[in-house]
Amino acid sequence: MSRRALVLAVLTGAALLMTAPVSGAAQAAGISSADAFAAHRAAVGFQDVLVRFFAQAPGAQGPVSVQIAPDAYPVYELSPDFVAGKPGAAPGDFAYFAIPARASDGRTATLWSVRGADGTWQVGNIASGDVEGEYARKLPAGAQLLHEPQVDAWYAVDGSRVTSLADGKAVDGYQRIVEARYADKLPGSAYARDGEAGGYDPTSQVMPRGDGGPAPSGHDTGWVPLLILVGVLAVSGAGYVLHLRRHAA
Repeated sequence: MSRRALVLAVLTGAALLMTAPVSGAAQAAGISSADAFAAHRAAVGFQDVLVRFFAQAPGAQGPVSVQIAPDAYPVYELSPDFVAGKPGAAPGDFAYFAIPARASDGRTATLWSVRGADGTWQVGNIASGDVEGEYARKLPAGAQLLHEPQVDAWYAVDGSRVTSLADGKAVDGYQRIVEARYADKLPGSAYARDGEAGGYDPTSQVMPRGDGGPAPSGHDTGWVPLLILVGVLAVSGAGYVLHLRRHAA
């Protein structure tokens, strides 16, 4: 790492500890401020990769500089144990820290910093847009940011209360909703044994009316099978994925 990059890492890391504290809910799940610092430091090391990411993206119009925000937002993905109705299971499992970045031409991207098999934090994905940041900034104090990737819905989880960030409505019976959608696709199911990965059609399940169920966020990330999301973010090695989010019309 160059001296300039090292200084930048120290400065942004210090800012991180002041501006992006890890919530009590995240700490209860074993995620600490030290983890946020390390996750952000890994993202800062991807400055040059980010420049290439923006330069190669559709619509790029020349060289850009990139600024990485001093924030690291904990993101949770829907928990298989919660879907299965396991007593005491939280709705989400920690998946990654989202670190926003902005190019000099105004475009944005998000780095996903994940903990590898060796315990170190690494960038596992660069996604276009600032989706996670937009939703994280709407969270009530102490709430978790939960993503249900199959329908690309985002929620605030505060204790036992689940609230849709699309419309601000509480989602009553959320566990029953996701159990109906995904219980037959969990590890060990016939779906898993048959190697099915054809996709989830949200119209194939009839959701009870008036339950405040999830509304699409307007950012289509496509189908991520529950079987895959359990392990896909457990990245080992230094590999990463460049991901351009598709935006729904």
